[in-house]
Amino acid sequence: METNQYMDMFLDESREHLQSLNDGLLGLEDDAEDLSILNEIFRNAHTLKGMSATMGYNKIAELTHEMEDVLDMLRKEQLAVNGDIIDTLFKCIDSLEQMINNVANGDPEDLIDVSDLVAKLTAIMRGEGAPAAPKQAEQDSAPAPAAGASAAETAVASAGLPVDLSDTEKNIITEAIKSGMHGIYLKVTLTESCLLKSARSYMVMNALEEVGEVIRTIPPAEDLEQEAFEHSFEVILITASEEEHIQEVVMNISEIETAETQVIDVTGGTSSAPAPVAPTPPPVAEQKSASTAPATAPAPAPAPKHSAPANKPAASDAGQAAAAQKKSHAGQSVRVDIEKLDTLMNLMGELVINKVRLEQIGQTHRLSELTETLEQMDRVTTDLQNIVMKVRMVPVSQVFNRFPRMVRDVTKELNKEINLTIEGEDTELDRTVIDEIGDPIMHLLRNSLDHGIEMPDEREAKGKPRIGEVGLIARHEGNNVVIMVTDDGKGIDADIIRRKAVEKGLFSQEEVDSMDDADAVRIVFLPGFSTAEKISDISGRGVGMDVVKSKIESLSGQVDVETRVNEGSVFKIKLPLTLAIIQAMLVQVQAEMYAIPLASIDSTLSIQPSDISTVQNNEVIVLRGEIIPIIRMEESLMVPHVKDTKELFVVVVHAGDSKAGIVVDKLIGQQEIVIKTLGNLFMGLKMFSGATVLGDGRVALILDVATMLN
Repeated sequence: METNQYMDMFLDESREHLQSLNDGLLGLEDDAEDLSILNEIFRNAHTLKGMSATMGYNKIAELTHEMEDVLDMLRKEQLAVNGDIIDTLFKCIDSLEQMINNVANGDPEDLIDVSDLVAKLTAIMRGEGAPAAPKQAEQDSAPAPAAGASAAETAVASAGLPVDLSDTEKNIITEAIKSGMHGIYLKVTLTESCLLKSARSYMVMNALEEVGEVIRTIPPAEDLEQEAFEHSFEVILITASEEEHIQEVVMNISEIETAETQVIDVTGGTSSAPAPVAPTPPPVAEQKSASTAPATAPAPAPAPKHSAPANKPAASDAGQAAAAQKKSHAGQSVRVDIEKLDTLMNLMGELVINKVRLEQIGQTHRLSELTETLEQMDRVTTDLQNIVMKVRMVPVSQVFNRFPRMVRDVTKELNKEINLTIEGEDTELDRTVIDEIGDPIMHLLRNSLDHGIEMPDEREAKGKPRIGEVGLIARHEGNNVVIMVTDDGKGIDADIIRRKAVEKGLFSQEEVDSMDDADAVRIVFLPGFSTAEKISDISGRGVGMDVVKSKIESLSGQVDVETRVNEGSVFKIKLPLTLAIIQAMLVQVQAEMYAIPLASIDSTLSIQPSDISTVQNNEVIVLRGEIIPIIRMEESLMVPHVKDTKELFVVVVHAGDSKAGIVVDKLIGQQEIVIKTLGNLFMGLKMFSGATVLGDGRVALILDVATMLN
């Protein structure tokens, strides 16, 4: 089979399963008794194993198979969950992640040696280093069920029935009998060579829906969709057809080894013994289509992660149960290549530019018909732009999900007790922003874990709980998203910051003495500054906080910190929703046009030259009782100064707590602009964050307000 065409899908889905495995193990570590978490972990490992084997990555399949065996013993309570098993499974996930990355980079998967991990997993299964569960003695005295035996098979052995029926299912079958139908128990066994088990199970379900109504599957539909079963599954259906016809319908599907049926007697027994059917050669047409089954009958889309199994009837109506099962196969979303989204956004940008150009032509030539058409076009392009922007939006959970595991590992390394709380993970940001914020948030979290949260004994001595609290919070504020990293640790002592800043030669004693506490605390964002007494793998090298500041500012965002000694700290990141299309104020300085992002503008005003004062050799104005420094664009751009006119235009801008008034020659007006990067050739132009193409084809540079104010 040619697998290259499936490579992107394999990599994406493998990473999703690895993330789910990480999340599941973290949940299992918190609640070792939750069987649903264990089942979810098992399903992800099983699916990853099947995908890897299908793609020919046998080392990945081998490791996940060993993990699956350990997880299966945990599910059957033949092993008890403990720290050693959890740590080993986490190491397996790390190795799998490295192997997947190797595959993505075109390297062989076996660059990572997993023999030690496989040996460790084997030892765990033998009970070496992992104590058996309390029920082990009971299980040893009773015959163990065969490998891969389902819950239903165990029920058959104990109760003499094909399955344990719920009262609802018994009522459904009873009502069916009154209508001249009957209940059928069906066990379908696939051939050992079957690779696409979910596709085969889907085809079986479709065939059965033609002759009856399925009221239950074992395992549930979600497990069938994700191939979380061995080579057999069971079905309970009501039908008017005879057993032989049911068997014939199923056996006409390729890669089915046997189909065993029993008529269910709701009084407590069965009306006939199982009727196994030997496999018959499938029709020629079916043999021919076997290799193309995924295209003609694709596997059902996975059910939503937190939804209930779709095949469990909510009422005593078999029709509703069958409808629910069919509904679970409906596609909820499609995968779109990121490059296609970027292309779509670029085309949207061109459309916006040409719309502005047409508006200028209509105003210049006073074409009423064109103006009316443009009003309609403006509504359409605005709606289209909003949709494109929403398509590009992704939840911050894509970034947040990686941090619980990191917090767990760092907490163990530091011998601290820390609880991580995540809020607002559904908050959405533009994909370009999401791709860049992972490292800054990681630095802030590691800072809180290492510098912020005290050791348990120290916290107890201060009257605090031994377990420290770290929060990761996201929320919308207007056209911005705010991300906060909070902790209830020791806070940041401004006096210690002042002392360290003088020791490192960053400031003189006089300079730090003149700073208020808030300004002194912000020294932590300077390059090379650290308060750590010793260097570790986590902190102390003086890098991290300055990286956070520079990265966030490169995204047109701001970062600040609020802190109280012995109460904790809050690091606050403020980011624009999108970096692609923004509202801006166009201004003119001599013959050139510039754009100032509207989100950075407080107000615009006109002043007289006499309104400008000089304080310590710096020009300032007084606005509503506040002293605002003046930045003359001509001087910043080093262009010849033109004599002041009777009226000056000032754009008051802000970045964080800093404000300034930018003096320009003319205010053109507000306009929607498409941001274009300047490219590597102009990387040294720190005053500008990008450029935009105006409606008349001219290029206007976009001012980087944060850089101008610093």
